[in-house]
Amino acid sequence: MTNTTPRIREGTDFRQDPLWQRIEAFQLDDPTAPLPFSRKLARENDWNERFTSRAITEYRRFVYLCCISPTGASPSYVIDQVWHKHLLYTENYWDEFCEKVLGRKLHHHPSKGGPPEREKHDDWFRQTLRLYRTVFDESPPPDIWYNTPRSPRKRLRSRFFPRLLPLLLFLSLLLTGCTPGETVFGLIVLALLAYNTARKSAKNQSDGDSSGSACGGGSSCGSSCSSSCGGGCGGCGGGGGD
Repeated sequence: MTNTTPRIREGTDFRQDPLWQRIEAFQLDDPTAPLPFSRKLARENDWNERFTSRAITEYRRFVYLCCISPTGASPSYVIDQVWHKHLLYTENYWDEFCEKVLGRKLHHHPSKGGPPEREKHDDWFRQTLRLYRTVFDESPPPDIWYNTPRSPRKRLRSRFFPRLLPLLLFLSLLLTGCTPGETVFGLIVLALLAYNTARKSAKNQSDGDSSGSACGGGSSCGSSCSSSCGGGCGGCGGGGGD
């Protein structure tokens, strides 16, 4: 990615751009759905409601950068999660969002891998951040643009142990007839058994959950990927016109 001039001029308020107004007004949540887009996104990524809302806002900004820059933009890991989820809603993404709101197809292309690709896309991502500051006149939120995925072990600890604590306290009451040593030993055994079960469950879920690139006729986008996204992420090519 080389330094290029975005479609919107520096110093111009992006909020006055009809393209941004359409992107901002677009509804990702179906009000009639029992489990709408944002709630699914939050549940699958273990995000709270406020963080999910902010991640969706930054996804809208990323899409806008893709459209106004002749060479496109590269997403962060968090934004890529939103993008992947949106791609699964094929009619909403391709027919409503791309065709009617953006007026172009916005494809997600995986990285080819290897050190040269990593170096190229690291540079692309840095320039995306600079473009963000130019267009939006503020710095990208670090927790969304610089966030990297936690390891499966850390995710397991954060989800598993807070839920395990009440069970352990309850079991300790049932074992009050035992000696202190027996009680502690019993709790340790129960905790290890429960942890091992949860670890296997998390592994099975991870093995069965994969996301790939979306397909559609006539790509108007180039290939990009920032290493901050993690393996297999993608970016968008430039549009430069409304």
